[in-house]
Amino acid sequence: MKKRCIDRLVGKYCKIVTKEPGDDRAHVIFGFVKNIDHESGLVVIESQQGVGCLNIEIIEAIKPSNKKI
Repeated sequence: MKKRCIDRLVGKYCKIVTKEPGDDRAHVIFGFVKNIDHESGLVVIESQQGVGCLNIEIIEAIKPSNKKI
């Protein structure tokens, strides 16, 4: 992903589609993008499951979404 595209999503509620190498199905995560570390290639996400990190390489799609409570 390009740096400038993903940097605009920091602090926003997003829908993130990820697919691990070797997996058959994609996973969908809804949460806030807290921080992006371009040097280590990680995106910090806060979702209902808690705070976690995702590798930028496994992200298939990311887009802002309305927060649904």
